[in-house]
Amino acid sequence: MIIEQVTDEQLVGQVRAGDRDAFALLVERYKRGIANFIGAGVRSPSDVADLTQEAFLRAYAHLGTFNPDLGRFSTWIYHIARNVVRTFLGRSQRRPAAAELGEDRTLENSFPDASADADPVGGVLRTEAEAEVRAALADLPERTRTVLALRYYDNMDYQSIATTMGLSLGNVKTLIHRGKLALAQKFREREAAALSGAPTGALQWAP
Repeated sequence: MIIEQVTDEQLVGQVRAGDRDAFALLVERYKRGIANFIGAGVRSPSDVADLTQEAFLRAYAHLGTFNPDLGRFSTWIYHIARNVVRTFLGRSQRRPAAAELGEDRTLENSFPDASADADPVGGVLRTEAEAEVRAALADLPERTRTVLALRYYDNMDYQSIATTMGLSLGNVKTLIHRGKLALAQKFREREAAALSGAPTGALQWAP
C-alpha cells in the first residue's frame, strides 16, 4: 500500500495494534504544521522544538482516547498542540514582542517557499520573513492567533478550524478577517515610523 494513500485513522489503528513505526509516519505528516502552529505563539525556537515534541508525546500517550467517529486525527492533534501552548504560556507568563507584516503582502503569501530548489540566499530571507510573521501573530489575541495559524500554516479549512476551536463557522470567519486587519494596521504603523526616520527593527519587504 502506498504510504500517501494510508489515512491518518488507518495509521492510528496500526499503532494501536502494536506498530510503533506507524506513529512515526503521523509525526512526519504533521511535524511541520504543528511546529509552525506552536511557533505562532511561542517566540523561542528551542521552546517551539520542545513543545512540538511534547505535543507528539502526549498524542502517543493518549492515542487510545482518539475516536475517529468524533472527528479527524488532524483536529485532535491540533487540540493537543493548542493545550500544550496554553499550558506553557500560562506557566512562563512570557509575552513575545510584536513585529509587523509588509504592506503589499497578505498573510497567505508571506510564508516561506519550502521548495527544494529554492536559492540559498532566498532561503535565508524566507526564514527571516517566517520569523517576522510568527512574531506578528504572537502579538495578537490568543483565539485570533490560533485561527490564523491553523488557516495559513496548515491550510485547514474553516469548518475544521471551527471544530478544533469549538467555535461557530461565523466566528472563525470573523476572527480571520479581524486578524488580517490587525496585521495590516501594524504595518501601517511600522510604515509611518519608517517614513519618519525611526528605526523599526523589522524586515524590509520587497515590492
